[in-house]
Order: sequence, then structure tokens, then C-alpha cells
Amino acid sequence: MKLRKLFALILSAALISVSVTACAKESNAGTKETESLKTIRVGYMTGMPDQYAGYIGTEQGIFEKHGIKIESSEYAAGINTVDAIATGTVDIGLLADYAAVNRIGNTLDATNLVIFSELALSEPNIGGLYVAPQYANDLKSLDGSEGWITQIGTVWEYYNWQSQNYIGIDPEKQKIVQTDSKQTSLALAAQGNASAIVAHGADGRRFAEQGWVLAVSSKDMGVKTGIYLVTTREFLANNSDLIANYLKALNESIDYISANTEESAVKAEAKFGVLKDDFVIAWKSYNFELGFTEAGAEHLEKVGAWALEHGKYGKAYDIRKFIDTSAAEKAIPDKVTIKK
Repeated sequence: MKLRKLFALILSAALISVSVTACAKESNAGTKETESLKTIRVGYMTGMPDQYAGYIGTEQGIFEKHGIKIESSEYAAGINTVDAIATGTVDIGLLADYAAVNRIGNTLDATNLVIFSELALSEPNIGGLYVAPQYANDLKSLDGSEGWITQIGTVWEYYNWQSQNYIGIDPEKQKIVQTDSKQTSLALAAQGNASAIVAHGADGRRFAEQGWVLAVSSKDMGVKTGIYLVTTREFLANNSDLIANYLKALNESIDYISANTEESAVKAEAKFGVLKDDFVIAWKSYNFELGFTEAGAEHLEKVGAWALEHGKYGKAYDIRKFIDTSAAEKAIPDKVTIKK
């Protein structure tokens, strides 16, 4: 009997030892797996496609598959995002064309910014110039009207100039109404304190709900929107492979959402509060193009020339000197067609 008890105790101890060892190995494996992921701090502008792709792609395990862990911060506008990049608060972020050329042009002697990929360059297929109903049948009557809505630190100033030229009224004589958010812009429209805005996707639909009329499409006006990914020269030089893997994961995440837009919209609504239908409309309004095309570089040159001509900064510069495709060439070489 004593031998049986002794054998049972020995067997029990052995099983406990095996179990503890197995758990330790499993725990260590999990730690190693986590440690093998490299963190990249991403600055997201609220409601932009890279924010949705980062969330959905992480949930689907796409970024983890490429060895990346995203640590995110959210900003209301491009001006806030670029400040965070320049000061090292985040590693990378997204900027629209006008914000990118304007910031570089105003900080030429001190900037450490570099554009490492396009995200999208397209003629928005949903939206354009929305006007208060009394102007819909006579667009020239907008001349000297209540005001063209421009959100602070954004590309709307450039959009307004394009639409005013298209209509045939002098941009220098138009009243500009600056706002700090989409909500404030909509309030101006509801109260009759503005007359026009260039809006796309779900934003345009919101103005239509206020009774405003889509007077001219962006395609007809020749409005193109360029969205670019930006970092610092130092971060790119030291983390080229990391950014290349980020681009691979971002590209794959965008493809996933495009193939599963309705499902992704439900998840985005639950996470960010964006209405499902608004998400679908906005997502389908983008023509995504990661990498760097010659057309993308020429578009930046065009926007930069306009900004210089209109006194947004004082000295001409070559925007191509602030484009570095080294990471994009590793990630998606067939999508890098910019002339050297």
C-alpha cells in the first residue's frame, strides 16, 4: 500500500512538472511572438482611409503577418498630424497634397519631412461643388455671395480657387468663411451664413440633406485629390524595411476592405461611430494607389506652383527632392513609376 501511495505521489509530481513546463514554454512562445513584432507609431487623421485600414488590417492579422504592431494617435487635421511627425511624437502619417507642399514650402531651411508613398490620387467620383439652392441655376451669382467654406489647415482653399475659376468669377474677390470642423461647416449651411463648398462622398450628402445642390461635379471641374504618406528622413533612413512592411500590410488591408466593404463598414461603425452607409460611400470614392507614380509627383508640382503663385510661401523649390521611394521600391516595386 505504501509503495502504491509513493508511486502515485511521484506520478503526480511528474505530471505537475510537465504541465508547468508546457505552460512556461507556451508563455515564452507568446512573449517571443509579441517581441518579434516591430512597433510603428502612426498618426491618423480622423476618418481617413489609412485609419480604417489600420484597424481592419490589424483585426484580420494582416499587420501581424508582416511583423508590425501599430501604435496609433488620432488628429483632427493634417496640420496637427504633420506637427506630430516633425516633432517625433509619431513616426508616420497621412497628408493631403496642399498640406504637404505648403508645410515643406514654409519650412525649407529646417524641415526633416519626406513623402514616401502615395495613398490615393484620383478625381473624386462622388461630389463636387455644392451651393445654397438660390444659386443653383445661376452660378455666376455666387460672385460676392455669403462665403465659400474653407476648413482651417486643409485643401479647401485650393478647391475653392479651382471651382471659382471654372465658374468664371474672380477668386480674389470672394469671401472665405473658415471653419474648424465638418459640424461647424454644416451649421453655417443650415443658418444661411455660407453659399458654397467643395465636398465629396458622405460629406457632400450631408450638405444635400441641408437642401444644398450639387452644381458641378469634381470631375467636370478637374479637381483631383492627392493623399500621401509622410515621415522624417531620419526615420526612413533607419527603418526602411519596417516602412516597406507597413506598406505591404496597408496595401493588403486596403484590398481586403475593398473586397469586403459592407462587412468592414459594420466594424468601422462599431469602432469609430461612422455610419455604415457613409463608410461605404467614402471608401468607394477613393482610387487607391500605393507606391509612387509619375502622375502623383506631377500633381504635387502643380499644387505647389499654385501655392507659390498665391503667396502661400516665398520661395520656389523642387518637391521631388522631398520624395523618397526607397521603402516603396522594396514593398511594391511595380507601383513605383516616378521618373528619377
